[in-house]
Amino acid sequence: MKKIFCTTSVALAMLGLMTNSAKASDISRLGDMMMVMSPAYAWGMTIMENDWDGTIQLGEVMLGTQATVEGLKLLKLEERPNHHDKRSFPSGHATAAFSGAMFVHKRYGWKPALVPYTMAVITSWARVKGKNHYAHDTIAGAAISAVWNWLLVDKYVPNKISITADTNSVGLNFNTKF
Repeated sequence: MKKIFCTTSVALAMLGLMTNSAKASDISRLGDMMMVMSPAYAWGMTIMENDWDGTIQLGEVMLGTQATVEGLKLLKLEERPNHHDKRSFPSGHATAAFSGAMFVHKRYGWKPALVPYTMAVITSWARVKGKNHYAHDTIAGAAISAVWNWLLVDKYVPNKISITADTNSVGLNFNTKF
């Protein structure tokens, strides 16, 4: 828990320092990095837990969310704040970052999700601050992530074998999910 708190604190401190002193291109690069790091963190958790079902579920969530985002962007619903194009809604960066965070939350719990949630918030902040999106674009990305995670992700229940013994009996307990 201390590692999670320290990592989250460092990330938030970096964000605070960048708020006033960074150029828009630096802020956009930070958002690009965090967008990749959040799903990578989630993928790393599935590997650490030997949770191959989780790896598949994360892949399904990422495919579903990005397909939804790209489909909505094809409708060209809104021009970006920087007037680059009419594909502002919803934010694909925020969707990807929140997909990783929400996956970790639903699959493994809220404590390990603090780090990727921090990354997702930084990604969303960077997309708005860099004038690539409006705040509602990033909120929509988070909502799309929530829906796909709700539909596809199960809580992780590791296989556990335990043996109990006392003077009168011996017991074997096997816990798994089918």
